[in-house]
Amino acid sequence: MTRAPSSTRLSTEKGLFAILQGMTSQQKPMLSLVIPVYNEHAGLQAFHSSLAEVLEKLSMPYEVIYCDDGSTDGSKDVLATIAANDNAVKTIVFSRNFGKESALSAGIIQAKGEAIITIDADGQHPVELIPKFVDAWKSGARVVVGIRKSTNGNMLKKLESKLFYSVFNKLSSQKLIPGSTDFRLIDQSVQSAFLELGESNRMTRALIDWLGFESTYIKFELNKRMQGKPGYSQRKLLQLAMNSIVSLSPRPLYILGYLGMIVTTIALLLGLTVIVEQIILGDPMHLRITGTAMLGILLLFFVGILLISQGVLAIYISHIHTESKHRPLYVIDYLHSKRIG
Repeated sequence: MTRAPSSTRLSTEKGLFAILQGMTSQQKPMLSLVIPVYNEHAGLQAFHSSLAEVLEKLSMPYEVIYCDDGSTDGSKDVLATIAANDNAVKTIVFSRNFGKESALSAGIIQAKGEAIITIDADGQHPVELIPKFVDAWKSGARVVVGIRKSTNGNMLKKLESKLFYSVFNKLSSQKLIPGSTDFRLIDQSVQSAFLELGESNRMTRALIDWLGFESTYIKFELNKRMQGKPGYSQRKLLQLAMNSIVSLSPRPLYILGYLGMIVTTIALLLGLTVIVEQIILGDPMHLRITGTAMLGILLLFFVGILLISQGVLAIYISHIHTESKHRPLYVIDYLHSKRIG
């Protein structure tokens, strides 16, 4: 049997290696883009074109995961066309509208990349900053967070944003940096920890922050929407804020208890004042406190006791609330001085 020349075998082996390497890069992207979509029909194609242009320049394997959150304007058809023309695109289509947070979670679950970037499809998050996020990740950052420099919109919109962060940070044990957005990168190790979180009512950015991994921050100016109207109404934003506060902290449950202590203290001080002024000193200030006033003070005292009782009950509820979320007891960042992941 005649053996092939060594140079021929070498070139064949190189060719097979290149094919296998190509298959590996297709199966295992280094970067995943997760993009929630809700009624973005008008601007989707333009957004994807600008995104693909940036990603091609990265010279690294990538995948783009669009998650349609029950759109009713034909966004699904646009996504189908995009996926048919771009092998790097995957689409997830919900049966109905479940909300942006569910769409983000679905995309993060499906992502296969070593790094995952979440970004909005409306063009407000500048895609040209993606290489900067990737560079920060390559330098060792586990989480890279996009921080909005300013809020587009009128004074009312800016006031609402400021009020949200103020109330959230006061009531929640998890602090949010004002201007923080869903435009962020997470490492695969952060993804693994995120997938351990079991609650349904969630705010993705706050949960990622809750995990506690050290973050790098990149500030950016918010672009104008390419087309269409914002998917979040004022009602949805308020609902998201309330759900996030309740999910991330038991503090609202303790408010009744604190209020009960304040009310009870006031009632006791008023009662003590009445006893000293009326009974012991013989009403030197001529307050002439009647039985109705005494009844009011007594009622105030019992209201305080009732609120304290509800506060104690709230402590038990908070423990049930915490256990029902099935969060991990801890999140490991390093083990034996070596990074995990």
